[in-house]
Amino acid sequence: MKFRVLPETIASLPDSPGVYLFYGPLEELLYVGKSKAVRTRVRSHFSAAEERWLCRKVHRVEVRRTAGELGALLLESQLIKELQPFYNVAQRRRRRIIVARRVLNKQGYIVVNLDAVDYLEVRESEPILGVFKHRTQAKEFLDMIAKSHRLCPKLLKLEVARGYCFSYHLHQCDGACMGEEEAARYNVRVEEAFDARRVKSWPYEGAVAIEERGSDGNHKEVFLVDNWCLIGGVRSSGGTFEKNVQTPRRFDYDSYKILYSYMADPQNQKSVTPLSRQQFADFQRDGLRSTAIMPPPSSRSARKRS
Repeated sequence: MKFRVLPETIASLPDSPGVYLFYGPLEELLYVGKSKAVRTRVRSHFSAAEERWLCRKVHRVEVRRTAGELGALLLESQLIKELQPFYNVAQRRRRRIIVARRVLNKQGYIVVNLDAVDYLEVRESEPILGVFKHRTQAKEFLDMIAKSHRLCPKLLKLEVARGYCFSYHLHQCDGACMGEEEAARYNVRVEEAFDARRVKSWPYEGAVAIEERGSDGNHKEVFLVDNWCLIGGVRSSGGTFEKNVQTPRRFDYDSYKILYSYMADPQNQKSVTPLSRQQFADFQRDGLRSTAIMPPPSSRSARKRS
């Protein structure tokens, strides 16, 4: 069976950052992907033998350009959750996320509770040890750190036992479940074990605008972010302004990982501008037109948290 999408169609696609959407014969959305070079990436799909089964189903390719890689990552994540493409199974929205919370028992040991929540307010994240996409992922992580950090399965709620946990009899637990190990020493290991999964503290006093410019100089995007929540974004192309992403003000773990990775890179700091409350309100109202009132780069670090 031949491909429905012709080589000349692929050749006409822009080889710039963006998101591409594969549609089937009934205009059903099959797959959403992103790339810094869309044409090259789409061509690689149609060239790979292991992906021919998918490409034979594709009848139309749509491209949504972005100024850069950050915009492509955020837009891809948003579109997959909104449009639910058939073959993006792993990235579809789950209605709830799993939060690992820190609770001290009467003896002063950290007990880990897993809670399913619809919404996470990061400003109230002090007792939160980690965030997971689903309960299976959380359980697998707890099982891993129980072994790697000699943590008690009972206190991690991986097992129920009246006496010592099973790991104690295997010499893999130091007896925290029965008070043999000092609580402070045990709790330090729990905190260390969760360090990689912990939601990092928001480093600014308020919201920020993240600016990304295209290599051609004609495309520009600005994203409004507060407390790791992507509030929205606007795009400018040839003097025309339009909304790029618009999301409810809620914590999304995928967006958090994208934003944290980008903002942790020192090379990207110059594109992050802290906003005052008035600038925040102006940006929400006017979009890119309000960026003229942003402070110069030299003052951008002034409103970072100490």
